[in-house]
Amino acid sequence: MIRRLLVIFLILYIIVPLLMPIIFSFSVFWQDILPQGFTLRWYAAIVTRPRNFSALLSSLIVATGAVLLNFIICVPAAYALNRLETPAGRMLRSLSNVLPLIFPPVIIGTALVQAFSRPPLALTGSLPMVIIAHALIGFPFMFRNTLASFRTIDERTLSEAAASLGANLWQRLRYVIVPNVFPGILAGALLVFAMSIGEFEVTSMVAGFTAQTLPLQLFQQIRNDMRIASAISAFLVYVSVLCFLGMTYLGGRIHGGPEQR
Repeated sequence: MIRRLLVIFLILYIIVPLLMPIIFSFSVFWQDILPQGFTLRWYAAIVTRPRNFSALLSSLIVATGAVLLNFIICVPAAYALNRLETPAGRMLRSLSNVLPLIFPPVIIGTALVQAFSRPPLALTGSLPMVIIAHALIGFPFMFRNTLASFRTIDERTLSEAAASLGANLWQRLRYVIVPNVFPGILAGALLVFAMSIGEFEVTSMVAGFTAQTLPLQLFQQIRNDMRIASAISAFLVYVSVLCFLGMTYLGGRIHGGPEQR
């Protein structure tokens, strides 16, 4: 009985506060215990009000840019590190497992402000600066997923077999290696996208007034209109849940082995 009560208490402690903005986002009015009415008006306000829609577009551009930047960097880096069977390589692979825990976002934001606030790299306050910041935050997570995917296949044997058939390095990457590690790359990309679309801490430090993303707009709407703020919060939750479902599915394919691919 006590265990059931503890489980119920934990569920209420975790689930109920998270559901509050979702419930509020569909409510016409909520002042008493229960909300009143049902409406989608606050979701429509995300796309019909110029500042909200501009913030939504900025968030999508930043998240997509961070994913593409990490793809360009992480895939070759994971390929090279997977082949580095030396003590240094093993140390770097171990370091990649703890890298996300070493640098808190506020440290990353401070470092970026100091590094990119002076000419000729005065990027602070611009959209490219936000993309770089989000790519840097997501880099360890995408790199770990990509490297883990490389470690599940015998990449060296596959490459040598393709090379024996006349494939050059580009053809081996294009037709043999990347398709085999693609679930890991896609899982990392979804994780980076989910982190980027809801990132606030570093963004508030580097975005300025010209690169407002949806979480920054959410912060402003909390003071102006809590109903629209709830709709924005719920939208960010939906994106995160979809990315989580995608990562769970792809994670099952990766750890399930080649027979499930």
